Amino acid sequence: MFDRYRPDGSALFDVSRLTAPTASPSGAAAPYDEMLHADGRVRTAWTDLVAGYGLRGDARLRSAAARLATAIGDEGVVYNQVVGGTTVARDWQVDPVPLLIDGVDWSDLEKSIIQRSTVLDLLLRDLYRDQKTIRSGLVPPEMVFGHPGYIRKAVRLELPGPHALFLHAIDLGRAPDGRFEVYADRTQAPSGIGFAMIDRHVLSRTFPQLFQTCAPRPVTNFAGTVRLALFDYAPPGVDDPTVAVLSPGSMSETAYDQAYLAAVLGFPLVEGSDLTVRDGVVYMRSLGKFKRVDVLLRRIDAEYADPLDLRTDSRLGVAGLVEAISRGTVTVVNTLGSGVVENPAIHTILDSLAPVLIDEELALPSVPTYWAGDDVQRSKIRADLDHLVLTNFRTGEEVVAPLADAAARTELAARVEAETWQWVGRELRPYSVAPTMTPGRNDVPGTGAVRAAPVGIRAFSVAQGPTYAVMPGGLGAVLADGPAGAAQHTVAAKDIWVTSADIGGHVSRRSTTTATAAVDDAVSRGAVRHARALEYSDIAAAASPRVLADLFWFGRYGERTEATTRLAKVARERYQEVQYRPWMSGTAAVPLVLHAAATVTGTAAYLQTAELITEGDDGTPSPQRVLDAIAKLTDLTVARMVPGTIAHSVDRLVSTARAIRDQMSTSTWMVLAPVERAIDQLTDQIRAARDAGADPATDAGLDLGSELGHTHDEVLHGVLALAGLQADSMVHDAGWRYLDIGRRIERAVNLAELTRALFVRHRDREVEQALLESFLVANESSVIYRRRNRGLYQLDAVAELLFFDEANPRSMVFQFNRLQENLGAMPEALRSAAADRIVEDLIAELRRSDPDDLATVDTAGHRADLAELMTAIGTGVRELSDVLNRTRFAPPREAQPIWGGGGEL
Repeated sequence: MFDRYRPDGSALFDVSRLTAPTASPSGAAAPYDEMLHADGRVRTAWTDLVAGYGLRGDARLRSAAARLATAIGDEGVVYNQVVGGTTVARDWQVDPVPLLIDGVDWSDLEKSIIQRSTVLDLLLRDLYRDQKTIRSGLVPPEMVFGHPGYIRKAVRLELPGPHALFLHAIDLGRAPDGRFEVYADRTQAPSGIGFAMIDRHVLSRTFPQLFQTCAPRPVTNFAGTVRLALFDYAPPGVDDPTVAVLSPGSMSETAYDQAYLAAVLGFPLVEGSDLTVRDGVVYMRSLGKFKRVDVLLRRIDAEYADPLDLRTDSRLGVAGLVEAISRGTVTVVNTLGSGVVENPAIHTILDSLAPVLIDEELALPSVPTYWAGDDVQRSKIRADLDHLVLTNFRTGEEVVAPLADAAARTELAARVEAETWQWVGRELRPYSVAPTMTPGRNDVPGTGAVRAAPVGIRAFSVAQGPTYAVMPGGLGAVLADGPAGAAQHTVAAKDIWVTSADIGGHVSRRSTTTATAAVDDAVSRGAVRHARALEYSDIAAAASPRVLADLFWFGRYGERTEATTRLAKVARERYQEVQYRPWMSGTAAVPLVLHAAATVTGTAAYLQTAELITEGDDGTPSPQRVLDAIAKLTDLTVARMVPGTIAHSVDRLVSTARAIRDQMSTSTWMVLAPVERAIDQLTDQIRAARDAGADPATDAGLDLGSELGHTHDEVLHGVLALAGLQADSMVHDAGWRYLDIGRRIERAVNLAELTRALFVRHRDREVEQALLESFLVANESSVIYRRRNRGLYQLDAVAELLFFDEANPRSMVFQFNRLQENLGAMPEALRSAAADRIVEDLIAELRRSDPDDLATVDTAGHRADLAELMTAIGTGVRELSDVLNRTRFAPPREAQPIWGGGGEL
């Protein structure tokens, strides 16, 4: 069946070579083909796309797929995956082939989605109020009270809006006959809207002409609808509500989705530590003040929302949030407890509930599902267990029976019989298939071959007035082959293009909205434009201690990456000079430069650079010592797990940026992505050489010195562009000033430590000349020094330039002046007298010094004044950082229940 998507020529979508889907050998119906009719004809909605792809051919499509992957990296789109207890950021995968759905089909589906959202909304209201559906026997009580999504504290909590279910996501697939079926309802804290919007953004940029030709319905309007709907859910009497998106943090699986959605909506992304409840009102900490929050779009599971009234071991929620909700001072959507209707067992009773709740038959059915709490349905599970996905809705366990061995299935059957009411079985129905360029199990990655793969859809609806509005498309998914795919295991995301083609194949715009709806749509578009403007702003209005701390460390890690790269670059260049010109003077300075770089970065013990310094020899490093140095420079560059290395600093820089993603411009990721790629490419090259049993420094055709140079250049290009972006494209508010303070502190510390490492001990003239030159190059001041001074390098002149020149951006006094300026410009609530005093003392200490005194060598061959000054500066600057961490960045004390914690009572 899949061969019909593998034409031999360059036209990947040559329709003349495509064949219609056939039934499987077992006699089961063939999966529904999204692109082809049963007779092999291309469906109307796909006509323009097939023609466009066919014209482009194999090579151009592969090139476009590569551009798409690069665009995803440049946008910084990641999905956090927990691997062995560690959170790993995986690149988001997007299929270059969109999934097209005819506009007429979607219109019918849209009505069915609205109906299903309405049914679940009414059910949710009843479960937390009168519970008529339970008392009448329509809903077995085990399905409600035994599900972890049922929150007893949420009973009779009022909502100001007309709906209890604010945001609803539905995982859909097509049956073999083309009908849509529901695999799961997502009502707890649905994710994916941000991913769907970024998928559309990058794919439309990759195929702009095809996008214009196919003209899919836009998805950005849905963000405007969500934004206006959130305003509608403000507590009574609040005319200008403050809305925020409550996130579990940057380590959550869908952190990117949360941050992107918050940016598009134009609302701050907050964590539990950013909020506090006082007198029954929720406040957001912002720039040393408290701002009331009226509406929270919840992205954390309800049970973690309040450590006082719900899960006492939670560190994600806000102590007192349940009380604030009960007082009506804040609205949380989706409402606490909405996750109870995610229970797959409810699929078995929804058909009978719809006529009672809305007096209509359910239009959008669920995939055949069986609840073991019913004797008849349990017998069905018992008979067909080998072909089902079994879910324990109490524990969240899920077992794909065909993937389990016989012993596991026997044990599973016994558990179902013993824990009847907890288990639900769902049939492994085949999803519809559509063309994809993602590799299958037997494909070679990167070949670009088009194949058929199962596809799924996550559709979204949001409360809008008395009804619901549906996103035109949603988040598509390329699923794994076989039973894993039927169990919704995803390979890649897929953009969904809903067309508006009529029978003749021409694009039409069907208008069924009323005048009022048209006005609302215009308002929505205006809201989206406003949200887009906010998306590209750099610093949001809300700046909690957490956000300020992250900005501060973002500045420090950016400067640390630059400084370490410069030192590694200088050391590498000096070693290469010695390698090819060992007769040059000052060669004994070469290992000293590397050892100083390792000392400043704190990696000397790990790299063991002291062993490169041999006292009493002729000062000329041996060829072996050069190779040893290159190996140590390699470790200084790529050793990710060692604090102080370039790779470690880059990882911390990127992870910090992800923690404040909603605060940053998307241009930030265009700068950071090449830096990450450069480190990864060098790491892969070294690993490949070592796997082949070669020494990367000498074998396998890998010129490690050259590769190191390329990597250092790429990293420097990136961090310098980042510094320029921060200086010229960010609003210079309090958040930016803390970022700049971080840069200045890091630069001052590095300068003091490098000076101590290189010049406290006096060395002979040739060595000191080489050290002074390296020192100037590492601090980007060699050109200006040569312009101002002639002849040999002199320490007093170097000190004048790098410590006392107020016009030199690399000088110590420049850093102190900028620190003083930034601290003085802070809002009064963020001013710190202790920090001001430390900077004033550092400036006074520096001004009491004299370049000539710093260059003076005592009888023991040391520069005592220089050592004393650098020690004082290093200590003072670190004290400044500690003061800011204690007073301005310290998170609030963790809230604990009055009885003392999360232990059992």
